[in-house]
Formats: sequence, C-alpha cells, structure tokens
Amino acid sequence: MFGYSHIVRYARLWRASRQRSLMERAMFDLPVELQKDIGWPAPRDLPTMITRQPDLHARPIH
Repeated sequence: MFGYSHIVRYARLWRASRQRSLMERAMFDLPVELQKDIGWPAPRDLPTMITRQPDLHARPIH
C-alpha cells in the first residue's frame, strides 16, 4: 500500500491547490472595491508564486 498512500496524498494536494487557484481567480475577477471590502489583498501584497530553489550542486565559498 506504499504507492497507493502516496498517490492519495498527491491527489489531495493537487485538489486543494486547484480549489485554491479557482477561488483566487474568482476573487481577482471581482471589482477592486469589492475585493477591498472583503479584505482581499492587492496583487502586490500577495507573495510571489515563484520561489527560488537552492542549487543542489553549489558548494559553500570559503
């Protein structure tokens, strides 16, 4: 059952990510005034989706 549990976990993560993305898209489609009333942050206040991955092959500089 090792493989099955991993598949289920990734399916749940994918589903949660998809639902979050659909909700964000719906929120950004609303007028700015309504977004402010709801308390939705402005696009510049949201964290960037691109995160820098550390280079696995990098060595520390001495």
